Amino acid sequence: MASERPKEVKFPVSEAVKFSVESIRKRFTRALITAVSVVLGVAFYAALKTSAAVLAVEHPGAQMEAYKLWMSIISLIVCAVGILNSMLMSVTERTKEIGTMKCIGAMDGHILTIFLAESALLGVIGGVIGAVAGWGAGIAISAFPTFPSLPPYLFSPALLAAYVGILGEALAIAVILSLGATLYPAYHAASLDPADALRYEV
Repeated sequence: MASERPKEVKFPVSEAVKFSVESIRKRFTRALITAVSVVLGVAFYAALKTSAAVLAVEHPGAQMEAYKLWMSIISLIVCAVGILNSMLMSVTERTKEIGTMKCIGAMDGHILTIFLAESALLGVIGGVIGAVAGWGAGIAISAFPTFPSLPPYLFSPALLAAYVGILGEALAIAVILSLGATLYPAYHAASLDPADALRYEV
């Protein structure tokens, strides 16, 4: 009689999201640090893009200065490094928990999914806050010379379309950045040996 193949343990994405929400709730301070790094990086990017869009309408043909573009790129790189460091610390803190989960049937893919789902949630939260805050800062910077009155072109149809694009772009960057920076920590967590993880002392 042929030996039966072991049944694969199913782990729906909805369960991974539940695990992620619970982890964020338990480790709120660390999650907050990760989210703040996303907010700051994305807000800076959105503010520069917004002010550049307004400048292009006010002075047709004007473009964002190269140094501003490089500043936004550097800020996003710093943001990614902050996320990477925070998620590595999260893996270290949860080593025994990961070992326990593996002992009761969790597979490498399940652990990977949990960490990526947590990262995506933090990316969405930080991205929304950062994009809106950066857009508001960009509007404030553009309107500063004429404050308290606002130039009418600030909310022209062309700029409203540009604002939507900037907000969507900033949110997408936040999520991609969060997932990209979490790939290594998530892979490291998924590849932990259960026995070694259970013996690990922080």
